[in-house]
Amino acid sequence: MTRAYLTTVEVVDLLDAAYLADCREKVAGPSVFTRIDLATLLSCHDDLRMEAWQVWQQELRAQSREVRTAEQWFFTEFIQSCPPNWPK
Repeated sequence: MTRAYLTTVEVVDLLDAAYLADCREKVAGPSVFTRIDLATLLSCHDDLRMEAWQVWQQELRAQSREVRTAEQWFFTEFIQSCPPNWPK
């Protein structure tokens, strides 16, 4: 998965599906491979990570969903260190 192939909205849709699946909602989250690629992509691209977070926050608020819990999951559980060999 590379940044060139996904729009910010598509990234947020995948991110939200992963979050809902982790929260045990009745949602089929992305495959494990997609999750790893998405987490790595967001971990290695600061600008995309922050843009996705801003768009996702707006979506969460519009749906009256808990932003603080999602923020904690996103920044402490989903985002990891960028692998040293990942192209930036």
